Amino acid sequence: MVLVLNKGASCSSFSYQPKNFDVFLSFRGQDTRHGFISHLYEALRLRGIHTFIDDKLPRGENISAELLKAIENSTMSIIVFSENYASSPWCLDELAKIVECKKNGQLIRSVFYKVNPSEIRNQNGKFGKALAEHEKNIKYNKKVQKWRKALQEVANISEIVEEISNSKLNCTPLSVARYPVGINSRVKTILSNIESNEAHVIGIYGPGGIENFREKSGTNDGVIELQETLLFEIIRDKNLKVGNKYRGTTMIKERLSFIRILLVLDDVDKWLQIENLLGRCDWFAPGSKIIITTRDKHLGATLGKCFSAYEVKELDQDEALELFSMHAFQSNKPKKDYLELANQVIQYTKGLPLALVIMGTDLCGRSKPEWKSAIDKYERISNKDIQKVLEISYEGLDEIEQDIFLDIACFFKGFSKKYVMDILDSCDLNPIYGIQKLIDKCLISVDQYDKLSMNDFLQQMGKDIVRRESPQLPGKRSRLWCYEDVLDVLTENTGSKKIRGIMICSPESSKIQLKPKCLEKMKNLKFLMVSNVDICGDLKYLPNGLRVLDWHGFPLSSLPSNFRPQKLTVLNMPKSRVILYKLLERIQYKSLTHMNFSSCNYITELPDLSFATPNIKQLNLSECMKLVKVHDSNGRLDKLESWDLTGCIELKILPSCIMMTSLKFLILYECKRVGRFPDIPKEMKNLKFLSLAYTAIKELPSSFGNLIGIERLDIGSYFYSCHLPSSIYKLQYLRKLSLHGNVQFPKDVEIGRQALRNSYGGFSKYGFLRLNFVKYLTSCFHLSEKCLLSGNENLNLQDGIMRFNGLHFLLIEDSKSLKKIPKLPESIRSVYAPNCISLNSQSLRKLFLQFGRNLRLPPNMKCSCVKGNVLVDSHSHQIDYSSQRSLSEFFLIEEELRPTLDAYLINFGERYNIMVPEKKIPKWFNHQSIESSISFWVGPEFPTFAFCIAFHLVSSKDSNANNDKCSARCDDIISWVCVVNISINGHKQPFMQHSIFQCLKCDHLWFYGVPCSQLQQKFGNLMQGDRNHVEVSCKISHWTSEYENFAPVIARIGAHVECICPQNSIIIHNNSQNVHENIELAPLLPPFSISNGSHMNHVNLNGLRHRRTSTSYNP
Repeated sequence: MVLVLNKGASCSSFSYQPKNFDVFLSFRGQDTRHGFISHLYEALRLRGIHTFIDDKLPRGENISAELLKAIENSTMSIIVFSENYASSPWCLDELAKIVECKKNGQLIRSVFYKVNPSEIRNQNGKFGKALAEHEKNIKYNKKVQKWRKALQEVANISEIVEEISNSKLNCTPLSVARYPVGINSRVKTILSNIESNEAHVIGIYGPGGIENFREKSGTNDGVIELQETLLFEIIRDKNLKVGNKYRGTTMIKERLSFIRILLVLDDVDKWLQIENLLGRCDWFAPGSKIIITTRDKHLGATLGKCFSAYEVKELDQDEALELFSMHAFQSNKPKKDYLELANQVIQYTKGLPLALVIMGTDLCGRSKPEWKSAIDKYERISNKDIQKVLEISYEGLDEIEQDIFLDIACFFKGFSKKYVMDILDSCDLNPIYGIQKLIDKCLISVDQYDKLSMNDFLQQMGKDIVRRESPQLPGKRSRLWCYEDVLDVLTENTGSKKIRGIMICSPESSKIQLKPKCLEKMKNLKFLMVSNVDICGDLKYLPNGLRVLDWHGFPLSSLPSNFRPQKLTVLNMPKSRVILYKLLERIQYKSLTHMNFSSCNYITELPDLSFATPNIKQLNLSECMKLVKVHDSNGRLDKLESWDLTGCIELKILPSCIMMTSLKFLILYECKRVGRFPDIPKEMKNLKFLSLAYTAIKELPSSFGNLIGIERLDIGSYFYSCHLPSSIYKLQYLRKLSLHGNVQFPKDVEIGRQALRNSYGGFSKYGFLRLNFVKYLTSCFHLSEKCLLSGNENLNLQDGIMRFNGLHFLLIEDSKSLKKIPKLPESIRSVYAPNCISLNSQSLRKLFLQFGRNLRLPPNMKCSCVKGNVLVDSHSHQIDYSSQRSLSEFFLIEEELRPTLDAYLINFGERYNIMVPEKKIPKWFNHQSIESSISFWVGPEFPTFAFCIAFHLVSSKDSNANNDKCSARCDDIISWVCVVNISINGHKQPFMQHSIFQCLKCDHLWFYGVPCSQLQQKFGNLMQGDRNHVEVSCKISHWTSEYENFAPVIARIGAHVECICPQNSIIIHNNSQNVHENIELAPLLPPFSISNGSHMNHVNLNGLRHRRTSTSYNP
């Protein structure tokens, strides 16, 4: 607990320089030395205030240098004015020096001893006479004016001596950390919010902290002790006793209600603790602030407008490395030969200061082999000191909340929040309240895709808590996830009723032999998850209490005959041999809400689910290559929300009609034999996303207009013409329309009295009022019938595309014949034309200029430090083989980064993207570099800016890649993930964490622009003063090559921004002058003749993709 009392004095800087003295006394010795001053000095000394008194310095006509230094090195000066004070030039020189130091933050207190303050202020009486005498003396007449000003200024300060002790507290900074790395920028942000906020109580929340207030406020005696401490800091009476906490609360209110205070309470976890100490928080004097540090952001919810909360972010990578280095190397940088090991620690700690400090201290002075051994241990077993602090939040949970936390830590991190809530609800754990409690306690978080996330240290802490349940006998623990422990328990049959969940997941694909009843002892087993393991043998027992049965590659066609689950919620068996009618014929799974039988090639028919699984919410049958028929009754599954049939290439028969009031997603992507879409007899307002792309559907029913809630529609095929009904224009909520091949809209349709033409110009004016994305604008192309089938004839966008006055996104892929992109509507935000190798340079230059105008970034905006272009020689970049991944590994990375289905409908705000085949960054970009980073200076706010990255594909046989000498032709297909970071004044933050570029066949240029409002919101807390240094850096974090012949490198980066770069800066411009305008960008030819899908995803614009050749795109 920290108290600061303030009636105007404050500390102005966080860079505190320690002073030699707390107080400097200025007085006239002959008036006060042996009376008032001696008593004042003794009172200050008894209170532990280090006071300077000049009774031992020899007097002379001029003030000594030692005395001037004493004044400078004091926190506060007390001036005791007495009747003869002004007659001493020595005293007046002291006064002038004190006033000079006041400008540097020194505090001044005045005491008027037997004189009237007005006599000093007006400079009459004895003070006036003394000054007049000094003016007559040639030695002092030049100083008198300075003395007069000092007297006038100080005479207006009339504080009392009793405030000295409190003022000392005001200006003595707390020892918050040995090395306060990253504190100043965060404190600055919080203080700026405090100053602009009228709330009395400010909550600062985040994981981990120092426990003090929390411990003492837990008992009556502790509360009384805290109350007495608080009162002592105010009235300095050591003998004061409050008796009981209620009387203490009253006394505190009486003493503090008229004083402006700053009170800091550290590590509060319950509002009752604050009430016990202070009562209510509505009685504080105006301007008072109570700052609470807590692990529970919900703490102040009952205060309403009196409370505001701020989250403390973890350290960025640069700050983390500096803090760790200070403790591990006693330097702000690691030793060169330890850099790789230090970076391993940084990646492991994820910016958690507590872990950085403890691990840095532990590794300090140790050898490299000791470092490697310690890091390996850290990754397996949590450090006890770190765990002790983190477990405080866990201990504050009730039993049910602790179960939820441990289930997520051991099994469900990274899963959809809705999915996990359904599972936990079946376990009677009240997850709606419980998960929110964990979020409030900063134990878990939910990302933008509604997936549960957890800090690695907290996850490890949860697993350690489970491990301590039975350190030597895994079979006695509640949860098992470690493959070695699970294998030991199953093969040795040492399981028990205590086991709640098992995850059998081998780090490498493996085969194990289990006994048929190896799970028989685990009567209370609720979660069974199996993956990457081929289990041999006949399974004859599964616990009936299972809630989750998630078994990839289930080896049998059906479940054990004695299995009678009453609360099974999740049944996932992808890539299994299961036969559905056998699975469902015996049992009713009334509690089942999630089923996944993707890639199950023994499923030929989807039987009637209305009896067996009436409450199913999510059904995934994607890639079931032998599925032919869906039972008609399944068109009436009233609870079904998501139905995925992607890639069911033999599927022909769907239900005759669909009446599903809950259905939100229906995916028939690449169901090539589906030729008829069901009737929609009643309005379905909840269906938001419908994909009919690459089906054999040639005509939609007239009842299609009953899908009134659709926001995204993917439709059409390269092999069939699809005719849309007139009712298509009833889809008033349609925002994203993806057209594949030749899709025909109705002619001369009337809605009311408004005629709709057969052109896309009619959409935004009459029909689809919310439409902002169109993909494959085939009706805007000049197409021949031959082109429609082959996709390689004359293909050009018409200027009629301008009639799309609400168009945001345009995507055209793999067109060898598209030569020009005309001027697009002003609403345009993103243009993707991957592998469209015939686009001419002039068209692309105009496109980049249009995006610059949309961002209000004029091309004539120059950098003040550059006078003309500075040309450099071609530059080579080394291929980073450490980030290369196999195709299967890269696919897993995609899976991990893929958002939930709900994210496909999210509007991610105003951002501008271009991805086109090109080598050169536009010449008008005012900052360019041949490295993978670029820097510039900006003012007090982050302005609108755009960056441009040139990706080159180079032969993997050459370890060093030359920017401008890439092979003209090659035969490969490359995908990669790009990470973009922005550092401001040395503090790095991620900007674009996982931008995915897929299946590219030539060099590409990526343009990305963001308006200033978004940048200021994201980076404003890092801006310091009127000049701020910005560095934009990019890296290819993962990449894969289908034939391992070529690799991607970042050849150049550019930025266009309104900068204030100093003229002595050196910024290298390389506008690829040695690359000819008419250079041909040859494609990397695919190994097959026809490409039937999109091959590029962006993490926020990621499409549904299950195979490399079947990707859809979502902006």
